[in-house]
This record gives sequence, C-alpha cells and structure tokens, in this order.
Amino acid sequence: MNKKTISRVNGGIAIYYGIGTIVGAISGVIGIGVWLFRVFTDQAIFSWETLIGLTILTAVLGVIGYAIFRVGYEEIEK
Repeated sequence: MNKKTISRVNGGIAIYYGIGTIVGAISGVIGIGVWLFRVFTDQAIFSWETLIGLTILTAVLGVIGYAIFRVGYEEIEK
C-alpha cells in the first residue's frame, strides 16, 4: 500500500474514534440533564461531587473527541 492510502485509512480510523468519543460526551450532557431532572423532582439526592464529576468527565471526553477528530480530518486532507 502506498503512503496516501495508509494516511487515509489512519485518518478514517481517527475520525471514527473521534466521533465515538464525541457521542460519549453528548451522552454525558444528556445524563447530566436526566440526573438534574430527577433531582428537581425529588427522585434523586443532589451532591456536588456527582455534578462536578459528570461535568469533568463530559468535558474531558469532548476535548479528547474533538482532538482525535481534528487529527483524523487533517490526516485525510494531506
């Protein structure tokens, strides 16, 4: 295989994993919303640790997903 094909395959794999991680971050945002809804309807107990933990996890997944996606996109553009 030539270098151009290998570069496209590597870029495609990076985009695939980047999108997957971004979907995980979106799921984290939805999870925070569901948890907050349950707190407001008195079905769950509020704790700052849970809110901060979910927020940090969602932010980290979003940043990593964007970085991987961006690297894959630049790899395909070459």
